[in-house]
Amino acid sequence: MQVAKQSVVVSRLELLLAILAAVVCLTITLVLWFSISAYQSMWPLPGLYFLEMVSLSFISTFIFVRGDPRGSLITWVAAGVMSAFSIIGAFSVGFFYLPVALMLGVISLTWDVRNKQQFLTHLGIFLIAGIVQSALMLAAIWLRNSGAVF
Repeated sequence: MQVAKQSVVVSRLELLLAILAAVVCLTITLVLWFSISAYQSMWPLPGLYFLEMVSLSFISTFIFVRGDPRGSLITWVAAGVMSAFSIIGAFSVGFFYLPVALMLGVISLTWDVRNKQQFLTHLGIFLIAGIVQSALMLAAIWLRNSGAVF
């Protein structure tokens, strides 16, 4: 017996924005990495943040482009995490990731509207992902400033 697969519709504009988000994220990260690494050590922070941003953008783009029914959920999570990173890190490099967060948010929203998904549930997941990312960032900053060794 075959399992019925949920069909979803992905527009070409969404595909283009998803791929563009991953490319922009990688470009921003490489530019920032090369400019910052000359002045400070990259590990553990901000190196882990940079890896997290690139990984999230590529994973969400890959799942979204495949047309996976969970693609919208993953892009909502990625948009929430990147939005929190953009806000918390706004005084350093976070602000540069805001366009990527906006692109992922737009494709998540349009996917939900067109495929009649649960927008409010996904918005809640976006907020939870942002809160978790903020808490992790603040905890890492606090641990680093308290003298804890990673």
